[in-house]
Parts: sequence; structure tokens; C-alpha cells
Amino acid sequence: MSFDYPYHSSSSSSSFRPHELHALKFYRFHGRKNCWKHYGVQREEEQRPRHHDLQIITWNVDFQAGRVNERIVGAIDYLKNVVLKGNSPPHCIILLQEVHSKALPVLLAHPWIQRYFFITPIDNLKWPIPNIYGNVTLIERSVSIKEAGILYFAQTAMSRTALVTDIRLAPLEPEIYRGRRDLTIRIVNTHLESLKEGDSVEFRADQLDICAKLLRMEDPPAYGGVIGGDFNAIDEDSAEQIHDRRLLDPGEPSGLADPKDSHTWGFHETKTLKFPTCRMDKIVFTPRGELTLDPPMIFGQDARTEEEEWVSDHYGLLTKLSV
Repeated sequence: MSFDYPYHSSSSSSSFRPHELHALKFYRFHGRKNCWKHYGVQREEEQRPRHHDLQIITWNVDFQAGRVNERIVGAIDYLKNVVLKGNSPPHCIILLQEVHSKALPVLLAHPWIQRYFFITPIDNLKWPIPNIYGNVTLIERSVSIKEAGILYFAQTAMSRTALVTDIRLAPLEPEIYRGRRDLTIRIVNTHLESLKEGDSVEFRADQLDICAKLLRMEDPPAYGGVIGGDFNAIDEDSAEQIHDRRLLDPGEPSGLADPKDSHTWGFHETKTLKFPTCRMDKIVFTPRGELTLDPPMIFGQDARTEEEEWVSDHYGLLTKLSV
């Protein structure tokens, strides 16, 4: 079954409205035709997974600051040259949040993106009205892709969503997985509700809850999964919310570490901060079998455009998923 149906939450906040999960297409750039085209995913028996691990990147690229086109170019160039270290990227998936609708065509026109990545969605019309900003997922083209969808949260005042991408990995040691030679892994790219005013705290918790349930839903099934993105983790119980949903957070600072070393937001603010610097961005996963996720590395502390503007008010995260 594809991602295309109402998905009900057990939370009281959305008991009268379902979350809407709709299928998305993957797109690939065709150099000969000089355009992006829908990519028809091959049958599983014709598309054997090649990798047993996957680098995962998440970065909120800030739609509110000015010069969105220059900043999206700066972000992609930084990912290419600094984070992934070279023209030809490793097998990876890049989760972007707050991509401005005006910057999306610039992202699609970037030669590195055109040459090496699948993308979903292809335009801002899949984002909630008013379609100003949203999430984008980029998948390096050697990764075995399966299907994708977008979840429209039942309760959001800020047009927030989650992108769902199923990919297939080949276990390094199939005998550990009862002889299975490929596993479906679900990657959720999300941006949870911001702020503390009004219903934001309740909405944010409900959104995290449904993202966690997406990783474990049975139709279509996945062996395990990852949630990455801007969690807006400003609540006192943010860490407990992750644990309560039976997820592991490899980036959670240890008792010996300075918590500020794990913070991803607030360092470039010039105005008086409404919130202190914090670990707004996270990558968490379902603890199952031999699925492992490395502690994420923070990047972007020096990410500037050619005009010396900060690319984003957030730092990004890089980790590796292995089966």
C-alpha cells in the first residue's frame, strides 16, 4: 500500500481531524531533456540495495532571513564542499527544512543537485497553503528508494509537515536478520511546531507522536526508522518526549559533556534571544535489532554566503545509519 490515506492519532487534540498522509513522487534530472522528470521506481527484484549504511544530514536553512536564493546556494555549496567533502557525494539522504518557495527553483537548478540526487517534492504546491516554505528531501541516486509521502499534521498553526521516505538497505550480516538481504528503512524529515504560546506545546507533542508512529506503522511496513529535523526542542521535557515514544537519541549530551556543545540554534542571533541557545535539531531512531545510528556531528558554524551572510540561524547535523 502506498502513502495515501488519513492517519488518525490517539491524541485528544486531533481526535476529530485525521492527519493526512499523501503519496509523493520522486524526481530525477534528465540532462538530455534539461528538466526534472518523475522517476518510476523499479520493482524491488530489479533494484537490489547496494548499501548497508547511509549518511543522514538534517539542516533548517531559515526561510525568514533575506537573500534566500544566495543562502540556499551557500547551503548546498557548503554541504558539497565542507560536509560531504567533494564533488561526488557518498550515499546519503539530506533533510532540509524551511526551504523558501522562491529558493526552491534555485535549489533545483544547482548542478550538483541535478547530477547526483533524487528530490521530493518537486514544487511548493505540495506544501500546505500558503505554500511559502516547507521541507525537501534529497536522496543520492545510488540509494535504493521505495516510496515517499507527505504527512499534513492535523493540528498546526504554522503549516508544518513531515516528509516520509522509504529506502532499502542491505544488511552487512544477513544472518543477524534471519537471512534477510534487504530491509526497508523509513526516514522522516520534519519541522515541528515552534514557540510556547497558545497550543504550540500540545501541537508539537502530537506531531512528534505521529512521527514516531509512522516509523512503526504496519501498512506499508518498515523494519525501523529515523526522524530528523527541527524538533523545536524548547520544552523542559523534550528529552523525555523522545524516550516516552520508545526512540533513541544518540545526540543526547552525556552527564560529563557541556550541554551547550550539542546546541544547534541561537548562536548567530543579534537581537535579544527569546530562547537561550538550545538543541532544537535532532536525529533519533527506533532501537531494533542491529540498527545503529552514530552520535551526530554538528556542522555549519562557519557557513556563510559569498556576501559573508550566515547561511542559516541553525547548525546542521550529520550522522550515519547502519544495519
